[in-house]
Amino acid sequence: MNKKAIIFGLVTVIGMSSIVPVYAAEANEDVPNKKETKVEAKQESSSMSLNKAIEYALENSKDMEIQRLELDKAQVVYTQNIRSVKSAEKAMDDADDISYPRTYEVTADQNVNNALITNGVSRKSVELAYQVAKWNVDKKENEIKYNVEKAYYDLSHIVKELEIAKENLELSKKQYEQGKLRYELGTISNQELLGMEIGLYQAQGAYDTAEMYYDLQEMSFKSTIGYSLSKKVTLVDTVEYKEHEAINLNSSIKSALENNVGIKALEGNNEVAELTLKAVSGRYPQGTYKYKEQEVVLKQAAKNLESAKVGIEMSVRSAVLNLQNAEEQIATYKKAIEQAQKALEITEKSFELGRSTSNEVIQANIGLMNAKKNLSQQIHAYNLALVDYEYSIGIGK
Repeated sequence: MNKKAIIFGLVTVIGMSSIVPVYAAEANEDVPNKKETKVEAKQESSSMSLNKAIEYALENSKDMEIQRLELDKAQVVYTQNIRSVKSAEKAMDDADDISYPRTYEVTADQNVNNALITNGVSRKSVELAYQVAKWNVDKKENEIKYNVEKAYYDLSHIVKELEIAKENLELSKKQYEQGKLRYELGTISNQELLGMEIGLYQAQGAYDTAEMYYDLQEMSFKSTIGYSLSKKVTLVDTVEYKEHEAINLNSSIKSALENNVGIKALEGNNEVAELTLKAVSGRYPQGTYKYKEQEVVLKQAAKNLESAKVGIEMSVRSAVLNLQNAEEQIATYKKAIEQAQKALEITEKSFELGRSTSNEVIQANIGLMNAKKNLSQQIHAYNLALVDYEYSIGIGK
């Protein structure tokens, strides 16, 4: 499948500073200073690709460290128990010398214990417990990759928001400078110029807000990968919209059920429960308490497996629906940008001819910015949906 496609949608907060016309020139001089500060920060930052971010997160994750320790612990238990199982398998002819792994005894009854050894329940139980510990490590690693990937795309999305806000600010500055020239020529009134100055302050407020959200999202990203909050990061991968390959729903569900390690663990539990009931039935008839007790265990194991399979299927179906819905909206938002751009051009021409007000120009600017934000947000939603789909058919998280 083509790799994630993504980007960006902008926060719609437009801040208003106190407005005094005489400060307009000073405001224009402040913007370059802020840009220089931002450039310096980026120059001092550490470049981070998606793969590098995932690698860093895995290397520095406390959760991964704990999960690996759990695996080490499981290996110790496995070594002890499998030794007992092997000893029991070799000593079936001498029941007194058999050392049964206590964890897997169903009853003290010798016949049942012998059956558990003979039909492989003890060995399978020991091996399954160790395998589950391995799968848990794989699941935790997959979960970390998923979280880092989404965090990377979220930050990329905010970068795009900042770009849109900057573009809008530069457009407002250009319009204001042109307005000052027209005012000096006497073609617009002082009130019209004031309106354009208000638009400039609004654009500056939106840009400042976007910068704030960038800083917050950057902190969130660094927290996700375990990076120092005092250091800067710069994303180097370009994350953009890409069409995905055709999705076959039935094939996707099949892949998810085959790959999900949670399903594999429950299948193992169900198999152990079936074999255990078979061993118990050789000593206890169907009407006895011992038989019924183990029969309940088997029914519960089968129920858990079936419920998990339904959950996996629902997850895949939901991921596909979300992906399709997000993708269908993109064309509409692209068209909206074209219309907003034309509306702005018409309004600017009309303003030059004295048929529109500065407020109408400002509103056209805002309309174009919002159209771009909406498209960016929709592409971002689409690509997050694509990530969800890809992980829904994997080993689980």
